[in-house]
This record gives sequence, structure tokens and C-alpha cells, in this order.
Amino acid sequence: MRTYPTKIGVMVIIILLMLVVIAAGAAGTDTTADAASANMVLVKGGSFDMGDVFGEGEENERPVHKVTVSDFYISKYEVTVAQFRRFVEKTGYKTSAEGPNDSDARREIIAQAASGELSREDMREVRDRLLELSGAGYWDAKERAWIGYDPFTNWKNPGIEQTDADPVQAISMDDVMQFCNWLSKEEGLPIAYDLETGEILDENGDPTLDITAVRGYRVPTEAEWEFAARERGLDVRFGNGKNIAKSSEINFRGDEGDYEYLQLGEYPGKTTPVGSYPPNSLGLCDMSGNAWEWVGDKYSKYTSESQVNPIVTDGRNYILRGGRWGGDASEARIFHRSPWPRNDRCNNSGFRIARSKLSKSEK
Repeated sequence: MRTYPTKIGVMVIIILLMLVVIAAGAAGTDTTADAASANMVLVKGGSFDMGDVFGEGEENERPVHKVTVSDFYISKYEVTVAQFRRFVEKTGYKTSAEGPNDSDARREIIAQAASGELSREDMREVRDRLLELSGAGYWDAKERAWIGYDPFTNWKNPGIEQTDADPVQAISMDDVMQFCNWLSKEEGLPIAYDLETGEILDENGDPTLDITAVRGYRVPTEAEWEFAARERGLDVRFGNGKNIAKSSEINFRGDEGDYEYLQLGEYPGKTTPVGSYPPNSLGLCDMSGNAWEWVGDKYSKYTSESQVNPIVTDGRNYILRGGRWGGDASEARIFHRSPWPRNDRCNNSGFRIARSKLSKSEK
């Protein structure tokens, strides 16, 4: 529970606010409610070997394949609670996790799922019905386990203590698209997403497969995300540019696991304010750990073919990358991929924004 001072003079408050602003400016850090686009980092494009170059992860992290990406911008930080709140206050938006709390419907869905009589397709339909109701997947830090779908979990109530500077949680890809389109409109840019189909849009509002033609705010493609997390494609294991996971440098479940790339430490058991841990050489924070991050591709298996600015638009699920505050060192590896439906969410899922670099005049 947050506590607030009750007897502080107006002048003192003003002075404190001025000091906060000055300090933020000096540090080049602004994670306040109106700064979602204030910390964009230009990533110069290039070619790299995408996928698990160490050969130690899951099958869906391979084969390694050559990918080329163009210049793009990506946020230094994950979107914060304060930044997301500003969006909600301006629009009245309700997230996927804030759907109707219909307990009768939920009991019926759970009973059907537990019957053992449903086909795979029927189970998918039951899951889709559950996702239309309130709540989110709940990671219990004490139990160190997923305990199911909690009907009361959402971005305002993620089940962990958060500050305004923590990454917002319980966010679906639907929520991401809504936020990005709102931010684009706020800054006079064409929107990036068709909210019904999920297609990306060019500056004329037409669907496109060319990510460089998208002018509005969006999330990075999977290739852009990995290229940035790997410091423009270097052979590194974690998003901070290191090959050993340490809890002093990444927010993850660092006190357990038997991995050669893990140095055992502590487990915070919750998110931490963005920028609490050292960035990678591009200046990007929390590319491993803290919040899971949605990327713009739908999930598909890798192929060995070379690609230029790839984005996968066919399929059912989108992808979460970058590990999470509840995950272990293996999940924190850059290469780990988690496919989820676009309206699914959990108290570990968040995002960071990106933009295409359109011309030489943009810096």
C-alpha cells in the first residue's frame, strides 16, 4: 500500500518537483506519465544470425538464419504504469483483463475444460471464451508457479506491489495495439494497426508487409527486438550484453536453477522500476527480465532462409520475448520465444514501443 505525506508546504512540494525534473533531465531518464515516446533509441540496421547461436535452448529457437533489418527506433524502457494510466485516463479504455466478471460462465468453462472430453479445437474455443472474461494468468511469486486465471488480476491489480515507474503488467497484444494507435494520434502520426484484423498499416492506412512503411508507433518486430537485445546482433545470451545471468543485473528468478550461465543470487518476486538495472551497449534496459514483451509478429517456426525485415502475419498467436520477473535464467535468454493469443495476458506481460526510421532527415 502506498503512503503519502500529509503536511508538506506548497513551496516544499514545488521545490521537490523541480528537483525531480532537474535530476531526470540530467540523467536523460523520463518515465513519467507523458513520456512514453521520450526515450527512443535509434538502432542502426544490419545483418545478423537470428536464433539460438549457442545451441542450448528450445527447438523453436532454431535453425539459426540470416536476417537483415533496417534502421529503427525502440524505447529505452518498457512502458510504465504511469504512462499506461495516462492513456486510460484520456480514452476510458478497458483492457482485455477488465472484461465482465461472470462467475457462472467461468465455472461452466472450467467444468468443460476439466471434463477430459473436449477435442483440441474445442479446448481452444473454451479458452477463447475464458479470455473474453475478466482476469489474467497469475504467477504466484511465493508458490513460484502459475496458479491459473485470476478474475481480479489486471493492470491496476497485478497481484504484486508496483510503483508508477514499474512496467505495466497484465497487458494483451490487443491492449498494445490500442495504446500504440492512441500514442500515434497524440503525436499527429498515422496509426500503425488495424484493430480488427491486427494488420500493420502504412501512412495511407493500407495494410502492408513492409515494416519500414509503417509511420506510427508499434512494437518491434521479432527480428528487430532480437537485433536490439543482442546489441546489433552480437553473440550474447542476455539482453544486457552479458553471457552470465546475475540477479544484480537482471530482474528474474535468480535464486534457483542449474544452468552454466547462471550465477545464483536473489529473487525480487515482483517487477522493479524500469532502468533499475544496467542497460546494454545500445542503452536499452530490461531487454532480459522484468516484463515479458510483446513483439509484432505472429508465431511460426523458424526456417533456414535468409530474410530482410521479416514480419509474420499468418497464424493465431503472437510472441512474448525477453523473459519476465517470474521466469528463470533460461527464459531470460534473448532467444526464448513464448507464443500467446493476442487477447491473452498475465501478471508478467508488458511491452515497449518502436517506430520505423523513415528518412535521412529523421535522427
